[in-house]
Amino acid sequence: MFGKVDTMYLDAKIRWEQFADRLLHEEKGASDIVAIMVVIVILLAVAVVFKGQLEGLVSAVFGKATDWVNSN
Repeated sequence: MFGKVDTMYLDAKIRWEQFADRLLHEEKGASDIVAIMVVIVILLAVAVVFKGQLEGLVSAVFGKATDWVNSN
């Protein structure tokens, strides 16, 4: 009984170590993540720089939409 449990434990341990090794050393998607992060940072920077203009644009669009809904 304990022999089988020991075998299962060692098998699980080996699989976990292989999984952890692949997880830490796999670089397949690293460039995609970096590209996405760069795009997010650029979008945030643009939003901060043009904050006033974006607020005005959104207010104007929602104002016109409200006027259109109220007129119908």
